[in-house]
Amino acid sequence: MNLWMRWLDFRALRDLVLLVAAQPGGLRANELEKLATDQCVLLRRDGRPYARSIHYHHRRTLERLGLLEKHGRLFTLNHQNPETSALTAHTTMREELRPSEKEAFANAVIRNKDCHEAFFVNFLPGRESMCDVAAFVERAQPVKIEILHEEGRTAESSKSRNASSDASKRVAISPAWGADRNVLDGAEAVQAIHFGLKSWCVNQLGFLDIVCAANGTYTIYPRHIVKRHSDRELAAVMFADLKFVDDWATVRVPDLALETGIKQRVSVNQAKGVLAAWLADHPDLVAGVPTRVGFITAGLPESQHALALRSYLRSENGAFLSHLRIHRMLRQHVENGVLTQ
Repeated sequence: MNLWMRWLDFRALRDLVLLVAAQPGGLRANELEKLATDQCVLLRRDGRPYARSIHYHHRRTLERLGLLEKHGRLFTLNHQNPETSALTAHTTMREELRPSEKEAFANAVIRNKDCHEAFFVNFLPGRESMCDVAAFVERAQPVKIEILHEEGRTAESSKSRNASSDASKRVAISPAWGADRNVLDGAEAVQAIHFGLKSWCVNQLGFLDIVCAANGTYTIYPRHIVKRHSDRELAAVMFADLKFVDDWATVRVPDLALETGIKQRVSVNQAKGVLAAWLADHPDLVAGVPTRVGFITAGLPESQHALALRSYLRSENGAFLSHLRIHRMLRQHVENGVLTQ
């Protein structure tokens, strides 16, 4: 298995495709690097040029995804790949990716054999290959991912400072509701899955979303790139799932956001947005239960604090809310909201 996936910037990948598309005769590697620097496609945040290795990684990724071809020493656009038309439909560079561009990249990533074998196969009950992101989102099931050190212990629970050696690092991927476990050994696996594919699919292309558990494991599930439910429609679905005891339902915010995301293929942020609107618009019917940041992040490395906190709501005074208590009379407001859409 070839674990070449690393962090990269998909906006830069799109712009590199545009630079090559503007030169039908092709570009040499050094010519493409110079253009990428001169056009501010690949620069550090402080404006300094990237090392040549970063240029190589972005360029090589476009080759591996079948978007660029190399003929001798010249790089050209692969017109046989249907995704190149979506990536060259708009010629303005350094803009945020459009949904059509995210979909095109997602299709290319999903079709890549190495990405499938290392990552996407774990989401698919039949381990089948997918041709496009729409089919993947409909078919895929959530998985849990752990970064392990030493003898299967999570990186967060390991107390040995020597556990950072390459040989001790492992990534374990398992179905969210199953016992099967796929373990990939080595720091290369951590780079490919945790810093590579997770970053690509969750943070940049948006067809997966993530919730971090208290023990440092995280659940990843498929979601649509473009919203399929309005907030009002989603509110009706979420309210229908509440379990009331007498007049009140008590829900844990990260759990409800995750359950809604998985069932409806929506983002955690959209589900949280519905809860935040209930809390803000109907304070007489919805009450938040605050928790301390230390309780949420206890035992987690600082690098995972932001991800863990992401699943919680914030009150007006900035406190993190772990639970909501919701009165059943909220139903009339939710139903009126749907009917007046």
